[in-house]
Amino acid sequence: MTDKTGKTGKTQRAARNSSFELLRILALVLIFWMHGSSSYSNNELSAWLCIAISTVGNIGVSLFILISGWFGIRLNVKKMIKLDLMLMFYCWIGLALQYVWGTAGLLDGSQKLAYILPVIGRFSWYFTCYFALAFLSPFLNEMTEKLTRERFFALIVTMLVIFSGITTCFFFDITQDGGKGIVNMILLYLIGRYLRMYHEDHIFSTGKLLAVFAGTSIVNFALNGGLYVVTGTVQNRFARDNTLFTIAEAVCIFLVFRNFHFENRLVNKIAGMVPAVFIMEWTLRTVITTYLFDYLAWRESSWHELILLGTSLLLVVIGSMIEAVRRLLLGRAEEKIAETECRMMDRIRQKVRTRVKKG
Repeated sequence: MTDKTGKTGKTQRAARNSSFELLRILALVLIFWMHGSSSYSNNELSAWLCIAISTVGNIGVSLFILISGWFGIRLNVKKMIKLDLMLMFYCWIGLALQYVWGTAGLLDGSQKLAYILPVIGRFSWYFTCYFALAFLSPFLNEMTEKLTRERFFALIVTMLVIFSGITTCFFFDITQDGGKGIVNMILLYLIGRYLRMYHEDHIFSTGKLLAVFAGTSIVNFALNGGLYVVTGTVQNRFARDNTLFTIAEAVCIFLVFRNFHFENRLVNKIAGMVPAVFIMEWTLRTVITTYLFDYLAWRESSWHELILLGTSLLLVVIGSMIEAVRRLLLGRAEEKIAETECRMMDRIRQKVRTRVKKG
């Protein structure tokens, strides 16, 4: 085998595009900022700022899945086991801290079980649905490869009408999850796959993409603002994950970042920590308010939203440092556990196949 230089050897791996990795980090910061903003609205100004931040911030998870769809999930059981081990580590630490802080008594049995078994207990809807998506990915990938372009596009349009169009126009949420479920995740994954399969080499105008993003965001903000004026409460119904506005905004920003290519090892490294930082969010928020500074004490300030943005960035920095230490201390043990579990699963599969053949 010859590499790109013509010399005999292993094929060089394609350079990792840091623009997508930067987008992962940006998406995480937007999610954290939105979570902080939506937790408290102390006055008229903060209510409108909350609406504005949710209008843009809620595209974060959609961006994650569009990226997954673009690259395509290739089911790797070992990686899934390691991801599960990481989730359990941070959730168990979080539960232990609940007892240290004296707040564990506020958790009911199902909530404690969610800490202990985070994936099946739906501690985080995102990771629970991501696991489901990963195990469905071989079938989804095969389906997209066999469908013609026209049928694939028709499938996406049909799903958009049923699961997003009706929700956007009539408020009837067919899936009853506000888009925070496997159906919307599959839809976004398919959109990402479609873009990769049929528009990989097409460069959309960055200016036009930003114009569509801005226009969609303004309409989204205006509609949510209208609901606030009428009802007196911040609802952000048009900024939910499964509305056409949120999906359109996410696709535009995704394609903007797709237009650029650069390489940065630090960005790539931090982006690799994103899942761990994501699962740590609420535990880290309590750690910050308990041991560093109480950012909630500033919620009467006009600078409250900017403080929340700074806190979101701080969450990413602290979380990345903690995850780097965890990997250094537990990385090898985690690798061995994952390998052992994979071997056990292989043995079980072999026994099942043998029995099936005999039967």
